Order: sequence, then C-alpha cells, then structure tokens
Amino acid sequence: MSKPSNIPKIDLLLPFKESFSAANAGAVSTIVRDLIAEGTKPENQTVFGKEIEHPFPGINFISLNIRHKWLFGKNIGFAAAYCDHLKYNLLPDLIEVHGRCNVAAYLLKKKPNIPVSLYVYNDPREMAGAKSPKERQTLLRGLVQIVCVSNFIRDCFLDGLSPEQCDLKRIHNLNCGVARRLKRPPVKEPIIFIAGRMVPEKGILEAALAIVNILPFYPEWKLVIAGARRFEDAPAGSYEAKVGKAIAPLGRQAEMLGFIPPDAVRLWQERAAIAACPSIWQEPLGKVVVEALAAGCAVLTTRCGGIPEVAEGRALIIDNPTVLAFCDGFNALLSDKTFRHDLQMKAWNDFPFTSAAMANKVDILRKNVITNLP
Repeated sequence: MSKPSNIPKIDLLLPFKESFSAANAGAVSTIVRDLIAEGTKPENQTVFGKEIEHPFPGINFISLNIRHKWLFGKNIGFAAAYCDHLKYNLLPDLIEVHGRCNVAAYLLKKKPNIPVSLYVYNDPREMAGAKSPKERQTLLRGLVQIVCVSNFIRDCFLDGLSPEQCDLKRIHNLNCGVARRLKRPPVKEPIIFIAGRMVPEKGILEAALAIVNILPFYPEWKLVIAGARRFEDAPAGSYEAKVGKAIAPLGRQAEMLGFIPPDAVRLWQERAAIAACPSIWQEPLGKVVVEALAAGCAVLTTRCGGIPEVAEGRALIIDNPTVLAFCDGFNALLSDKTFRHDLQMKAWNDFPFTSAAMANKVDILRKNVITNLP
C-alpha cells in the first residue's frame, strides 16, 4: 500500500530484546526515544518492538509477535513479522534498523523497493550478518546509509574493506546524546557511583577491588553500584555475587542497588561527585559516560574503544585498566578536591553531546537520504 503524502514516513525497528519503556529501556531504546522526541515530525515516525505493557508515552509504537521463532530465530522472526505488517499498512519512505545487521540484510532482500538504513551500536565484526568483510560490503552497497555510534565502530565496520570498495558518503558517525536535565551544576555529595551491566567486560569488579583499598581512608565517602546482567529486574548472577563479596569489607560505606530504571540512574549521577565507567573491553561508546558528563560528575573511565571520543579532555582516562591503575585514579580524585572540582566543571561547561544535537544530525541525514532517492 502506498503513502498518499509528501511528508516522509519513517519506521524504526528495535532489536527484539529491547524493551521500549521507561522502566526497562536499554541504551538503544533510550536513543531511539530521544531521536523521535527531540527531532522533527515525531508523528510520522513509528517504533516497532516486542510487546510491552507501558511503552514510552507520546511516541507511535507497534508491537509485533515473532513469526516462526523456531525457524528464523528472534530477530529475523521479528523482521518477518514486520514484513507481514507492511502487506496491510502504508509503506514507509525509510526503514531504520537499529542494532541488528542481519535484520537489515534480510529487509534488503525482502523489501528491495524500500530504502533501508542501519544504526550500528556494537562491533559489527561480531554480529550476525556483518562478521565478514563480504557481508559488510554487501550492506554498504545495499543500504542507503549506515550510522555508527562512534568513529571506533565506523572503523570496525570498514575493517578489511578496500577504499575502492567503500562509498564513504554512506557511512556516518553519530555520538549518542542525552538531555541535560539540570539548568545549573548540581551540589554534589561524597558518593562514587558506578552504573552498568553486571558482566566482566564492564570492569566493575576491578573498580570495586580498587575502591575497597582506598575508601576506608575517606570515611565520609560512599560507594554506590547500580546494575544487573540485563536491563531488567532479575535474580542476581554470579558476577554480582563476586562484586558484592568484594565490597563487603566496606560495610555501610558501600551499597549495591541491583537494577534500577534509567531515570533513577540519572538521579544518582546528579548526586554523585564521582562517576566511574571502568570498561575493560573495546566499548563502542558508553552512553553512561555521556550521562555522567551531563550530570557534572568527575568521571573516571578508560581508554577503550570509542570512550575517548567523548571523554578526552573532560574526564580522568585510565590508559591501562587494572586494579592498581584504578587505585591510583580513585585516590587522585578523592585526595585532591581541586582536581575533582576541575573535572566536574569541565564536564559541565564542555558538553556538546545533547540529545537535541543528536536528533538534529539524524534529521539532516534522513533528509539527505530521502531527497536523493531516485
């Protein structure tokens, strides 16, 4: 069915695991929400995801049931359900696939007459549909554009592709943005706050072991850790247990909150004088780093993946993320009030990573794509 309007209609497909709700949103869902809420013509954009009770208000959202999960798997089964949806509804001017290279490849084959773009949030070399240079080359040729969450991820996508094979005009970098909720720098409390998924690559255990060695010398300070293995309230896993055991000697100076909703994370960041984002893997970007900067925290993080693209000059960056290096970093922040305050002011005064700026860039990218379609 065709669309009888000159106003572009855009469909945004989430990864099937994402919950498009304030209570359980992951990074991709919050970015998609901000792209629509801060951009132009939100009424002409529709998000497709799995069924949830309370999706983000004020945004067009359609839930789909997986088709033939046993045959296709969750994400391709979801894409197949979306193709069924298109049989009986207005066709979009543009389909944006968020976070799933194999879904983008599937739609290129099944809906060749509808432009498809892809937003890449993780290393595509480890993702179904883009692991090989040949697969990524096929995506680059077929998609109208590819938007990467950092230059690091953009380089990962282009890895193994020769320059003559690459239409670089189709692949873009988009550092994620967040809405700064405060009008002025907050009054900070003596809190070290760590938020993230409870998985080894996030480095939370190493950071906790470092803090345990230092915090007893600063009795007025407290460590607060928030997070679970998934973006939802669920029973604690073995990694959480290791972190809990590590910080037990701190007694009342430490607290583990488990999973808390994104808005609650933002509240803690606004209170905390120090926020740590101690990733020890090649982090695509780290939205939590951007959130901590927006809250005016003195941020301790690592030189991993795309993190330096937002943290350089605004945070204390640990080059070699070990327990000993984290000890030195936390000790520097706790012992030197001037240094800590200087980082807080840098985070507050030099913050270009707003959700409005992110949405504005996406509006321009979309307009360029749709305008230049044959």
